[in-house]
Amino acid sequence: MSFHGYDEPVYIISVAAELLGVHPQTLRMYEREQLVVPRRTDTQNRMYSMRDLDDIREIRKLTREEGVNLAGVRIILRMRRQMEELNRKIHELGTSEKVDG
Repeated sequence: MSFHGYDEPVYIISVAAELLGVHPQTLRMYEREQLVVPRRTDTQNRMYSMRDLDDIREIRKLTREEGVNLAGVRIILRMRRQMEELNRKIHELGTSEKVDG
């Protein structure tokens, strides 16, 4: 059995859509809005990682349950990614402090 990394693109759009319970067109819209950027194969097929799927679940939660519009989601996702990057840098510096998110 083979295990893939969290950021490794392994799901084609139809499989990703089925796993998430959404229409593939929804995933295309999220890409157009630059909320998620799946990697592309040499033949330009979209490939989604587990991180992409988790991001899409978060997008759905924010829009459906919290009433956040896509512009707000974009800001929230950008801030979360910045916090993750800061945490990574802090970890590299060898400190035990974390930026909470």
